[in-house]
Amino acid sequence: MSDAQTKPTKQDKTKKRPLKNEHALRTMNFLHSAAHQAPTISTATNMNTSLVTLKEKHTSRLTPDLKRSMCSKCKVVLVPGNTARIRVRSKAGNQFRVITCVVCGLSKRYLLREKELQIERCPLFENT
Repeated sequence: MSDAQTKPTKQDKTKKRPLKNEHALRTMNFLHSAAHQAPTISTATNMNTSLVTLKEKHTSRLTPDLKRSMCSKCKVVLVPGNTARIRVRSKAGNQFRVITCVVCGLSKRYLLREKELQIERCPLFENT
């Protein structure tokens, strides 16, 4: 076998490929972090609206954590105790985290996994 016909090694396969929309992803990352540090709710909402517009323009996806940190209806940043109300509810043997936007009233339910339940059942908080 000559050098030109050698199989790619494992290191060659794990090399990072250049991102397709690297500039757009960096801009989206900046908008997300700036929205969480914005001084007013309206500024943060405008940044999140720009983030969603940029996402749609470049047909990229947001991570679940990023999607859950903003309201899908009014695009406000969901801060527990400030712009969001978070409750844990049980139904049919399953536990759900219910996140309600205080601004528009939209509610979303997310199933709690076993790993998340173990954190909530921490022995430090059992007797409080």
